[in-house]
Amino acid sequence: MLSVQNVHKKMGKATVLTNVSFDVVPGEIFGFLGPNGAGKTTTIRIITGLMPATHGTVTVDGYDVANNRQEALSRIGAIVENPAFYPYMTGRENLIHAMNLIPNLKKVDLNALGALVGLDGKLDMKVKQYSLGMKQRLGIARALLHNPKVLILDEPTNGLDPAGIADLRNYLRHLADHRGIAILISSHLLSEMELITDRFAIIDQGQIKSVEDGQTKADSVILCKVAKEQMHEALDVAALAFDDVKIVQQSAESFIVPRQETDIPVLLKQLIERDIAVYQIGMKHESLEEQFLKLTKKEGGTNNAFITQQ
Repeated sequence: MLSVQNVHKKMGKATVLTNVSFDVVPGEIFGFLGPNGAGKTTTIRIITGLMPATHGTVTVDGYDVANNRQEALSRIGAIVENPAFYPYMTGRENLIHAMNLIPNLKKVDLNALGALVGLDGKLDMKVKQYSLGMKQRLGIARALLHNPKVLILDEPTNGLDPAGIADLRNYLRHLADHRGIAILISSHLLSEMELITDRFAIIDQGQIKSVEDGQTKADSVILCKVAKEQMHEALDVAALAFDDVKIVQQSAESFIVPRQETDIPVLLKQLIERDIAVYQIGMKHESLEEQFLKLTKKEGGTNNAFITQQ
């Protein structure tokens, strides 16, 4: 649905983007992740036709943004950070005003659209009475007026409280699953994006470092917690059980074994046979944040500027 291929961008002598490539398919929520200044907003401006690429192509539903601008952009709905509205008008009046600015727009059932984004019964409230989360949902409704095939959200969770973020996550999941919309979310909040994205791309210093499946956990290991006084014996047992891997002690009570989930029963059985008290055993997965920090540290990136949400 959305295809970004080999996009380069130069501003003066500075190279802002280098060979940026990724695709977003219908019904998918795709995270575009990176620290401030990594190139996320520049890429979005190129996708939405606000800025030309120096080289490379962007297509939406098969239409090239550079050569078929009107056809391509008519298939995109976008929100950049906090959407702006007329506060003295109701949500419905703001949507009607937006509708009047869209040429050849078909009739829109605003009540159904409001219900779709969680504003059922609230469209006739003045926007000045809306919470920030309600304004975000109204922004999504406005972006959906022309029934786009691609929805682009730049830092949509900025300023939202945890409840508002959870609500937004649920609405976006509904849009992707039930409307088949391809959703691109640009963000630097890794912990939140880990909960919602189907796939994600990590960008840093204008380059895509990795494109991953959001449901795939990289570098999984077995984490085992035992009695402190039995740690040395437990390490010996693990080393004998898996003589082809390096056992790493993480604390006075825990160690990790770089093996798969199917090896847990083997380790647990041998620990119990040696009368070692096992308090916890299970898989530990590399988090999205850990993946990002590893990639950018390895390649001299800017992970010191990265922000996570607790």
